[in-house]
Amino acid sequence: MSEQQIPLINLNEADIVAYLTENPDFFKNHPDLLSQMVLPHSSQGTVSLVERQLQVLREKVSLQEKDISRLISTAKQNEHIYKAFINLYMALLECPNSKQMIYLLRAILLEQIQLDGMKLVLFIASSDEHAANLVEPRNIYQDILQQRLARDDYYFGRLKKQEMDLFFTDEQAIKSVALIRLGGQKDMGILAFGSIDELHFQGDMDTLFLAPMVKLINRLLLDFSIEEPKPEPV
Repeated sequence: MSEQQIPLINLNEADIVAYLTENPDFFKNHPDLLSQMVLPHSSQGTVSLVERQLQVLREKVSLQEKDISRLISTAKQNEHIYKAFINLYMALLECPNSKQMIYLLRAILLEQIQLDGMKLVLFIASSDEHAANLVEPRNIYQDILQQRLARDDYYFGRLKKQEMDLFFTDEQAIKSVALIRLGGQKDMGILAFGSIDELHFQGDMDTLFLAPMVKLINRLLLDFSIEEPKPEPV
């Protein structure tokens, strides 16, 4: 067959990539070709293919090490949060009044879990003096209840300025919040805590640690709202 009779095959980069992917032994079978290949590099000039492969491998290992370190850090943080919530739950079981309950919430949420703000708002009348001081008109929070807590008892994320002002002062510089509707259908109030990190609370967060605590707080608030019997006269 003459040179003019040799059929021409138009190959593009995708064809070459596909062929090399399907034939991983190609360069093993053609070591002379491998040794002749050089690759341009932005910072190192021209390097051999082997050198470039080693560099890519080192970069992958470095990224994997960073990912592992990040996972370990996250696991340690989650363990710390889990232990803090367990301590809070156990302490609330022995909580005698709303004053102690609020102290425990602040001590755990603000100090141990290192959040930056907390507020408890109640909509129910209470004979407990400290709980009574937390009572505010429900209508003030009507927009929050309808727009943030209508479908779920939890809201994680950012708030508008007028919404944020209901719970935190400008000096606290809260950027993201967790809002919890207390009492479910009984609508006893809202527990809010916040972080100066705008990404700390996000919409897809899990409520695994919060749910038992909220259930216990609901029960305690009902207990605190019950009028204690007055002692009979002697």
